[in-house]
Amino acid sequence: MKRFFTIIATLVLATTIASAAPLSKRMNRYVEDTIEKCENWSKADWDKSKREYKLFIEEYKLYKDSYTQEERDAINKEIGRYNGLLVKHGIEELGDFLQGIGERIPSLWEGFKSVLNDNTKQ
Repeated sequence: MKRFFTIIATLVLATTIASAAPLSKRMNRYVEDTIEKCENWSKADWDKSKREYKLFIEEYKLYKDSYTQEERDAINKEIGRYNGLLVKHGIEELGDFLQGIGERIPSLWEGFKSVLNDNTKQ
């Protein structure tokens, strides 16, 4: 089923390429839009974004040889920008996780010590 949707998406992309804006411009708009909107995205939002982004990458792979070096450079720049957003989001997500653990450490430590103290009395 996944393969079916990939084939359909590829065919749709292939039929609209002639009339569509160049891939580099569409990717630029997509990355700019992602930058503007991603501040409070959920995991589901990021997953959807990655699926949409993957379609750009599939198109790029299909037609890579037909692009000029300038077009490839522009596309690769957008690939770098999007991947930078993914890294930034991952770091922020990790920071939130660590902050949550940091807030729990005093309670965790108290519980740990209480069990040790109880065991030493037995």
